Amino acid sequence: MAEDTEYKKLPVEERCVHKLWKARVDGYEEAAKIFRELDDEKSPEWSKFAGLIKKMVVDSNALAQEKGLEAALIFVENSGLAGRTVGDVMTGIVQKCIAAPKTKTKELSVQVALMYVEIEKQDAVVEELVKGMEAKNPKIVSACVAATTLALREFGHKVIGVKPLIKKLAPLMSDRDKAVRDEGKQLAVEIYRWIGAAMKAQISTLPQVTLKELEDEFDKLKGERVEPSRYLKSQQEKQAKIADAAATEDAYNEEDGEAGVEEIDPMDLLDPVDILSKMPKDFYDKLEEKKWTLRKESLEVLEKLLTDHPKLENGEYGTLVSALKKVITKDSNVVLVAMAGKCLALLAKGLAKRFSNYASACVPSLLEKFKEKKPNVVTALREAIDSIYASTSLEAQQESIVESLANKNPSVKSETALFLARALTRTQPTALNKKLLKLLTTSLVKTLNEPDPTVRDSSAEALGTLMKLMGDKAVTPLLADVDPLKMAKIKECHDKAEIKIKVAGPKKEARPASAPTAKAAAPAKGGSLDPKPVTRPATTGARKVLKKPAAVVGGGATSNPAAASKAGGKTLATERELTPEDLQEKSEEILPAEVLNGLVDSNWKNRLAAVEQLLGEITGFDAKQAGISQILIRTISGRKPGLKEMNFQVLKFKLDIIRSVAENYPLTTTTVDLVINEITEKLADAKNGAAAADVLSAFAEATKLEYVVGKVLSFAFEQKSPKVQSEAFNWVGKSITEFGFQLQPKTLIEDVRKGVQSTNPTVRASAIQIVGTMSMYMGKALMMFFDSEKPALKSQIQVEFDKNVGEKPPKPVRGVQRSSGGTAGNSPDNEDDDGGAAGEEEPINIADLLPRVDIAPQITEALLKEMSDKDWKTRNEGLTKLQAIISEARLIKPSIGDLAPALAHRLVDSNAKIAQTTLAICEQLATAMGAGCRNHVRTLFPGFLHALGDNKSFVRAAALNCINSFGEKGGYKEFFESEMIADALKGGSPALKTELWAWLAEKLPGLPPKSVSKEDLHSMVPHLYAHICDRNADVRKNANEAVLGIMIHLGFDAMSRALEKQKPASKKDILAALEKARPNLPVKPLPKGKQQAPIPEEPKPKTVRGGGAGSAPGIQKSASARAAGGQDKPAPARKKDEDIDTSPLLCVNTAKNQRLLDEQKMKVLKWTFVTPREEFTELLRDQMMTANVNKALIANMFHDDFRYHLKVIEQLSEDLAGNSRALVCNLDLILKWLTLRFYDTNPSVLIKGLEYLVQVFQMLIDEEYILAENEGSCFVPHLLLKIGDPKDAVRNGVRRVLRQVILVFPFIKVFGYVMEGLKSKNARQRTECLDELTFLIESYGMNICPQAAVREIARQISDRDNSVRNAALNCIVQVFFLSGEKTYKMIGHLNEKDLSMLDERIKRAKKTKKPTPPPSVDVPASGRPAAPQQHDSIEIEDAEVGNGCDELPPPDEDGTFDQAPSSQLLLLQQQLQQLQQQAQQQKPSGPFGLDSQVISEIERDWVRVDQLEQKPLLNVDISSLDEPIKVRPTRAGIHYPQEKFDRLISRQHYMQQTLTTSPSSTAGMTSGVSPYRSPMRMQHQQAPQQLENNIPNLADVLPKHDPQLVKVIKGVSSTDTLKARASINELAAIIEAPEKQAVLRDYEEIFIQNVLAQFKNLSQIPSAQSVVVYQPLLSILYTFFHANILGKTLSVACIKNLMSALLNLMADPKLAVGDDSQYNKVINGICLKVLDKVDFTNLNCALIRLLRETCPEAKLPKFTDLLMKCIWRNVKMLPERSNELNYDAVILEVHEFMLALPSTWWQNRPSDTPMRTIKTILHNMAKVKGNAILQHLNQIPTHSELHTYLIRILKNFQKDGSAAGIAASPQRAKEIASKRISHQTHDTVSQIFKLISDKDTKQQGLQKLYDFKQQNPDIDLSTFLQGSSAPFHKYIEEGLAEIERNQIAGSTQAPDNRTDVNYQNNGPDPDFWMDRLQFHMTGGAAKLASARSVDDGSHMLDNKVVDENLCLNGMNAQKASLIKREKRDMSPNRLQHLQAKLAQIKKENHAQ
Repeated sequence: MAEDTEYKKLPVEERCVHKLWKARVDGYEEAAKIFRELDDEKSPEWSKFAGLIKKMVVDSNALAQEKGLEAALIFVENSGLAGRTVGDVMTGIVQKCIAAPKTKTKELSVQVALMYVEIEKQDAVVEELVKGMEAKNPKIVSACVAATTLALREFGHKVIGVKPLIKKLAPLMSDRDKAVRDEGKQLAVEIYRWIGAAMKAQISTLPQVTLKELEDEFDKLKGERVEPSRYLKSQQEKQAKIADAAATEDAYNEEDGEAGVEEIDPMDLLDPVDILSKMPKDFYDKLEEKKWTLRKESLEVLEKLLTDHPKLENGEYGTLVSALKKVITKDSNVVLVAMAGKCLALLAKGLAKRFSNYASACVPSLLEKFKEKKPNVVTALREAIDSIYASTSLEAQQESIVESLANKNPSVKSETALFLARALTRTQPTALNKKLLKLLTTSLVKTLNEPDPTVRDSSAEALGTLMKLMGDKAVTPLLADVDPLKMAKIKECHDKAEIKIKVAGPKKEARPASAPTAKAAAPAKGGSLDPKPVTRPATTGARKVLKKPAAVVGGGATSNPAAASKAGGKTLATERELTPEDLQEKSEEILPAEVLNGLVDSNWKNRLAAVEQLLGEITGFDAKQAGISQILIRTISGRKPGLKEMNFQVLKFKLDIIRSVAENYPLTTTTVDLVINEITEKLADAKNGAAAADVLSAFAEATKLEYVVGKVLSFAFEQKSPKVQSEAFNWVGKSITEFGFQLQPKTLIEDVRKGVQSTNPTVRASAIQIVGTMSMYMGKALMMFFDSEKPALKSQIQVEFDKNVGEKPPKPVRGVQRSSGGTAGNSPDNEDDDGGAAGEEEPINIADLLPRVDIAPQITEALLKEMSDKDWKTRNEGLTKLQAIISEARLIKPSIGDLAPALAHRLVDSNAKIAQTTLAICEQLATAMGAGCRNHVRTLFPGFLHALGDNKSFVRAAALNCINSFGEKGGYKEFFESEMIADALKGGSPALKTELWAWLAEKLPGLPPKSVSKEDLHSMVPHLYAHICDRNADVRKNANEAVLGIMIHLGFDAMSRALEKQKPASKKDILAALEKARPNLPVKPLPKGKQQAPIPEEPKPKTVRGGGAGSAPGIQKSASARAAGGQDKPAPARKKDEDIDTSPLLCVNTAKNQRLLDEQKMKVLKWTFVTPREEFTELLRDQMMTANVNKALIANMFHDDFRYHLKVIEQLSEDLAGNSRALVCNLDLILKWLTLRFYDTNPSVLIKGLEYLVQVFQMLIDEEYILAENEGSCFVPHLLLKIGDPKDAVRNGVRRVLRQVILVFPFIKVFGYVMEGLKSKNARQRTECLDELTFLIESYGMNICPQAAVREIARQISDRDNSVRNAALNCIVQVFFLSGEKTYKMIGHLNEKDLSMLDERIKRAKKTKKPTPPPSVDVPASGRPAAPQQHDSIEIEDAEVGNGCDELPPPDEDGTFDQAPSSQLLLLQQQLQQLQQQAQQQKPSGPFGLDSQVISEIERDWVRVDQLEQKPLLNVDISSLDEPIKVRPTRAGIHYPQEKFDRLISRQHYMQQTLTTSPSSTAGMTSGVSPYRSPMRMQHQQAPQQLENNIPNLADVLPKHDPQLVKVIKGVSSTDTLKARASINELAAIIEAPEKQAVLRDYEEIFIQNVLAQFKNLSQIPSAQSVVVYQPLLSILYTFFHANILGKTLSVACIKNLMSALLNLMADPKLAVGDDSQYNKVINGICLKVLDKVDFTNLNCALIRLLRETCPEAKLPKFTDLLMKCIWRNVKMLPERSNELNYDAVILEVHEFMLALPSTWWQNRPSDTPMRTIKTILHNMAKVKGNAILQHLNQIPTHSELHTYLIRILKNFQKDGSAAGIAASPQRAKEIASKRISHQTHDTVSQIFKLISDKDTKQQGLQKLYDFKQQNPDIDLSTFLQGSSAPFHKYIEEGLAEIERNQIAGSTQAPDNRTDVNYQNNGPDPDFWMDRLQFHMTGGAAKLASARSVDDGSHMLDNKVVDENLCLNGMNAQKASLIKREKRDMSPNRLQHLQAKLAQIKKENHAQ
């Protein structure tokens, strides 16, 4: 007993291998229990037992073996490792279990085998069972056969392959054991159930008795429907859904039942044989023998080989096919011809689709041979051509068929028609496109009228079959000309025709081939072999019950009567021509008598009145009246004088009437024909030609452009008048641009060639102009039609071509008007109707229009023999001749005879040069043949692939070019047929594999999914997998790159399934390649209603199926029953991914410190980029893996589908609350990942990400976390990119996050990043950045804003965008409030316009600013409020003031280093009390007053400031504050960097000292407040000190656009004439009144934009209509620029567009209606006003930019001349307006002009006047500025053409004697002449400079120099300083300025309002004394001069005429900046000393 219980203490796996059988039984039972409890198929528990399963099934003890099989069954069903055990386990089952004595053991072994099949290991199972059929023990054999039969019955032939089983039938049926024979018989019957008659051919060798028995069994199965009853595991879940859906549907009809049976091709059951190796060696020699019997012998041998081996191995059969074809075409013995035909048929059947390579060469020869009348020959030829057709298509052979139908021999015609009829019975309707259908029908209709009755009958049969296949609707319209008798014959043939294939009709959701669900599971017989009633999953989706269509197969017809006739959409409408009497009668019915009489009146005035009256009434007639258009038009044209009217006014009205009729009433070609010739003749009329052209356009719109153009041109060429011809061409050219190219190009080209060859130059010019228009639509290939023209004419055409190079055709604006409500347009057959939209036009293939040459007669036998000669030189000569033939023909027909096979042999020539030449010829063939080259791909492509693997690079390159040429011309579809690529990859060289995979990787992703055969791609997959693991690195690389292309077409699942057959060693690499390519697959859209992709997070629990003792029914339980019962959950699909990671999303670790160190040491990439590259993504992924981030989370983070990103954000948000510490540890990784999402285009991810960031930063604020440097730098710059997002939600989210970032990251650094954002090209981003800068400056004072930043902000005032300008002005205004008048020094130089805008804005802002008296607070020495009080006070401050600053969280109990001290808190409380008092005093009253009760209810729970004051302050000992502060680690163990903390403490100490030593100085950054977190908006204060927290938002006081005025302005651009004129009149009233003009100052650009839009509208309507609007529009534009205050602030873009429009109007003769000079005068006047009024800099920039943009374009000639005149006028005004000019901007614009259009570009132009004009601008600017112009080249590279030209100009000036830097105007020249210095004066100045050079007398020398300057103001001292150094220059200038300032300080003159506020007092300036003090401290003037920047003084040297006060400001700004620079380096004690001294000086100054 002890022994019995001892083994139970052992582990289960040890019990399973115990020597005691009882222990093993117990172990097996325990293992089965464990297997049932395991929910995860990837659990590591499975691996413990994987090696024991085989031992379980082969246990020597019968009971243990049974229990082992039970455990094995559960293991196989539920374990993910079961697939690995199939080989060993199945071997054991076959040997030990399947024939065991115990029935239960046998049943379980079969169930295990079937379960292996269910988990998709059927190949291994069948392989082992087939091996068992060869065992010596008959019991094993019969059991294996029975198991195989059961597997086939349950799973079907698609899972269990029958091919290896059929081979075993013969030995099984002849076995000596009866049980084996019986089981074999059952297997044969089961195979027959699945594959049908295809099996009979395979068992024909069995004994007749056996066959008879089988036949009897087969007969019993006829009509039985076979369906699988069990499915693979991967299909079961899908099948369960289909089964549930199918249970609610009606029974399937008979047709659906038949559809479920799939026919098996018997050839698929045969093994291919290579007969080429079995053919006699003398076969070809005997075939050439003269004796026919010898030839017959060779053919008999071949026939026997082909008969014995029906299925052929792929190989090179080209030589054999050529030999057989030669016998057929050349041999005179009809017996041999018949035998060759039979052999060819057998060969085609054996190769099947692979014969397509040779089909194109054989079909023409066979059709031609049908002239033979011998029946045996004809029969053999029919069999051959029918067999060949199975490998090709009608489209590929269309040319051969059409040519044979046109053959002179009736037999050829008849047999070709019959072949066509037979072929159609085996063709899918989809294979016949409309073009091919029309071609075949037209050819057959011709043969239908042949005199030979046989030909007629054959043609009728072919047409009848075609009608049966395509349907009556598609074919009947093409048989409109067939007489009724023949039509009846066709109908008769139609009824007799029988389509032999199943036509794939309209796509319907077919019935799923599922197992019946209603069947009840039969009770188990002995629990063994009954099939599992498992439903099979559908592969075609859910089925809808569809009624059987009434139409017969092949119709495809719909029941839509509107689409019944296709001809109606193509045929133009006609009508009966009315007789004169009928016309007279009907015209009198509808027209007034006075009109009819007036039309024939002899007095032209009466005729004029009549046509005017008729024109007014023309739209009032009934459009439905029959013939209304004919009546009206013929009444006008038929009543004398009709259209021969001599009075031009009457004629114009008549033409307008006809046009109106065509536009408003249905028009037919009958009516058009009656008047079109007369109207065409009127095109030559000088006054009414335009009206006649409009009538023709209306005709074309009502009928067809092609029809009208044909009529017009045919009539024009009949006329002798060249004017008619030229105007006709002009109208045609205009119509093409209006309608699109809706013409037959061939016909039009013929007419145009006539015009081009005309002797009249006007006609010739018009025709050439049309050629240019056509070239936009047809490309350069159009020139081929004019190659035969004379060189002079050809050059003219080429010039016209060049004008349109790269031009896109304009979008059509006119088209056919359909009144039938889209009846024809809705028909699917109207796709090629001519009246469709131009966007649907097919591209024009020029090659199809040119005549093609048939070179087949030139491909002689001699040439082919020469090409195949043994001597390579002879072969080369033959190829050279062939090249000459193709070159001469240029465009050839696809029929090239036997040339393709001959070239195929030369492609594999041993001579590389011959192969290269052949490849060049093939490329030439593709170009010459066009799309027809696709017919020869199957013949030539194997040769291309062979050359692609050549060891010589030039051969490979030529092969690649050749393949691409064939693909571009004929498409790539044929390349992927017949497994040509797979065959090449099978035995190709490494070079071939490398090149071929590279080509596939490039081409496959771009090919449409259905254009490539999936079967051929499947055949390539095994080679792909083999090459992924190839030893050659290049092969591996390119194979990996090709994975994506193949996966796009096959899908990931299909490629994964193909992976099962690979070796385990290579699976890892292949799977990695598949997984790498998978994310790049095109994303499929989610089903509607789903918001995110289902992402597996946790494995779902499942109930494991299994059976213990006596549980056989449970083992056989069906999957569908389990799913329906709900007790057991279905097992999940077997996962092939890696294990799901169940670890936390983020882990707590210290890896962030290491990442920071790595980034500082430059070991990893710095997180800065414009767009994220792949290396950044990989870096982040690696860092996350190192940080142990959850693997599933990482996979979703870097998924290509945005829905996975949404899931990630959702998970992180849920994890934030409970795992904040882990988030802090990985914060930099999360921030980096979110920055990558900023560059994605999906807005939902962006918005969700920003919401998550708000939560994150709020958590960081609560925990008082400070962002590290790398965390902030990797996040903030990228966040600012989205602040300019177009969506408000995104911008608001970014703004909110940024306000939070300021609380956890130094705001000074944030300020720097925001300043970088100003460099963006996005105007919205610049605006938002400026708003943020305003907030930062307002919140933290001027300490964070250096002077350079202020200058950069001020530059934005001149931005072209209005919002940017406003934001910049607001920011500078805020700086002004903090810095006062010093702001003007900070912003630097601004132009007058910007400065005036700033002044105006400051004045407005001052009015709304309400100053608050400074609070006087006695700060107690000790005590500070509790933390909650501080928090509450801050909260109220935010709520009351509303400045947008986020709340600060309460600090922790122990406090932090950035808490505000008590003094600051009390000060803040005092300020808040005052603000509340002010708010109460300003409480609004009246109807808009606030409800106090509601407010009190809202504020009920608020803590008020007065409550805070009433609470007593605690006495707290603060002596510890004087102790040094220690850095404590946070709860997460993270230390703040020590050096940063030291800097922070020193900065606070400095601020505290500043506050205590200078109480009256600026508050700035208050002490005790962290530089990272500010609880209030601190402002830089001027004396008296005040807090201005109640400043309203500047946006509230700025002027807003009046919506009503904007609406009026926008009305100017309305297309409604009346509305536009009304708006113009309303605005004119405003502009003409001087007191109202100011209203439009902010609307100038909007007004100009709308005027330009109206100009564009007017250009698209007739001149007669546009003139009505031009007059008031030009008038108001002139008035606008004539006004005093309007038009001065227009931007460069606005001026450019305006001048372009005005100059176009002046250059365009469109306004030549009436007195055109008046309009030109007005426009000229407007241009002059613009040139005088607008900003001079913007004007010059706009004109130069406009010239740059228009020079390369084909503008009107007059346009460029006018533009250059404007520029010349500006050049003349340059000396007078030089002060208004911003030289930097103009020079930059000139540089861009020279960059875009350099001097080399002008060498090929007829005129370079524009370039010379630009150089004139430079020359004159250099004259004005002299050498100083070089200071304006900061943005110009020194190697530029502009820089070189300027240097050359200045050198020329020096040569001419001009002094550098002196203006060159005449007035200036006089001044220069008057300033010549005498010798005495020169000596005096020299003595003064000597005094200055001496240290002791330098001040005396400066004073003397100043006095000399005052006495001689005309003398320029710069000439004396030319040789001195720059510091000496500055010292002289500053010394003189200092003396001058002292003089001014003593006078009573008031300073300029722009002077610094410190200089408004009469006494000495404190800053001056501070400067002097600093001067002496630093060691004298030399040091001071050298410390100052050159730029600060440049203004004094640049402009001589400068305001002296501005000069003083410039100097003072220099000194202030110098002091500020020195302050930063001073110690605190030194700073205190200087500040005290400065305060004393100021006090003395105020006392005076």
